[in-house]
Amino acid sequence: MKHLTPLFLLCTLLLCGLVPAGMCEDPSDSESSGFIFVTNPPVADFYTSNRYGTGPFTITFSDASHGAEPRTWHWDFGDGTTSIRQNPTHTFKADGDYTVSLTVTNQYGSNTKTVPAYISVGSPPVADFSATPNEGTVPFMVRFTDESTGRPNGWNWNFGDGTNSAEQNPVHTYTEPGRYFVTLRVSNPFGSDGLTRSDLISATGPAAEIPGVTDTPGTKKAEGFAGLILQARGTMEKNLPTAGFIPPEYMALAAVLTSIAILLLQVIVANIAFLAQVAFKFLRFFAELFGEHVVGILDEKEIAARRLAVRKLEPQFLGLSSTELLVIEGAVIIVALAFLLADRAELTLEMVLIYLAVGAVSVVLHDFAHRFFASRHGQDADTRFWGLGTLIMFVTAWLFGNAFAQPYRNLVNRNDDDLRKAGIEMVAGPVVSIILTFVFLAMVTLGGTWAIAGGIGFTINLIMAVYSLMPIKTMDGLEIWRWNRGLYLALFVPMVVFYFYVFSMA
Repeated sequence: MKHLTPLFLLCTLLLCGLVPAGMCEDPSDSESSGFIFVTNPPVADFYTSNRYGTGPFTITFSDASHGAEPRTWHWDFGDGTTSIRQNPTHTFKADGDYTVSLTVTNQYGSNTKTVPAYISVGSPPVADFSATPNEGTVPFMVRFTDESTGRPNGWNWNFGDGTNSAEQNPVHTYTEPGRYFVTLRVSNPFGSDGLTRSDLISATGPAAEIPGVTDTPGTKKAEGFAGLILQARGTMEKNLPTAGFIPPEYMALAAVLTSIAILLLQVIVANIAFLAQVAFKFLRFFAELFGEHVVGILDEKEIAARRLAVRKLEPQFLGLSSTELLVIEGAVIIVALAFLLADRAELTLEMVLIYLAVGAVSVVLHDFAHRFFASRHGQDADTRFWGLGTLIMFVTAWLFGNAFAQPYRNLVNRNDDDLRKAGIEMVAGPVVSIILTFVFLAMVTLGGTWAIAGGIGFTINLIMAVYSLMPIKTMDGLEIWRWNRGLYLALFVPMVVFYFYVFSMA
């Protein structure tokens, strides 16, 4: 027993030393160990600066994940390609919608974020549409069908009567007679496009019943060149104040006669005392009206009254002085306003800008043609505002829908009597207007805004060509007649016939 007691004490001391040592070992992974563990698993997240683009579309993906590091990344771009970079840059080549996913992993686990159709690759849409039917009697219901390409997701319709729609395929009812422009603007995340069809919708009022008269079935709309002219000219149904007693086919003739009548009226008023005193001179005056002096008399009196003379001004641009540039800018605005009134066009910003742009091209090129040859011949030329011409433009535009006049005039101080030089200087302007007439007519075939501008330019330049060829002193025709009568007739007669043909077509 004496020997067992020391042995027992030794074993007890050894056991007491081993227990603390065991407690310092790493904890067991088993749940039965009794210990609590705190981990930090990842949460996947990402973003890009842009999600839409045209192919090939290159974009950088930015990792925004949370969780303990170190982490690993696995990207799936939805087009069959992957990446293990934290912030990869990838190029999508084909059009389509791509689902992107990101999986992040650390020592405590993994997490995945997937976003369907996160990246879209495509192109701006191309607007197109149709309308059925496009002719009818008010109230007139029309179904519009969007035929645009490029996957648009936004639509804006303008039906031409002050109403709009954001539907893809709207149904609209016209309640007032008239011919209407229709515009569709489509958009998607990649851009937008618009299309305007001029005179697409023709709504008529209820027809009066006339005994024994019926509509002729199978009536066809004009096609080919005649149809193109009708499209460029637009409708003659403009709610004109003279529509009650002048048929539409005679409006152009009425505009010409009114233009001449206003000129004659001023001549008569200016000479009334003289005419009352001397009957012989009164008769001679009327005899001159049938010759080439109708407006020559007026022109001389206006020049004398206003003391008009050719000013020698310093050229600033294209041979024009700053004063003349202001006159031409004013003439452009007057022409645009007069034809806006004549066409009874909507006063939208787009339409006003189109009329101003077309008027600027028409007026500037016509005047520049005159000035070019006058400068080559060493003549001093001057462009002046013409009040009477402006008055005639607005009167004929309001009454007949045809602005038959010109708001400015050219004065030339000739230092010789060379008829050839004078004729060449004067014929240049009408020839340019004739060329522009058919250039703008060709633009009508392009559709959309080009077609609108083409129709406006066709009308403006046709009237400018015919009016400037009138054989009166304020216009170009008289000098051309004096120089070369064959050339004058070859220009004037066809243009006058074409003018009446255009504005008398049904």
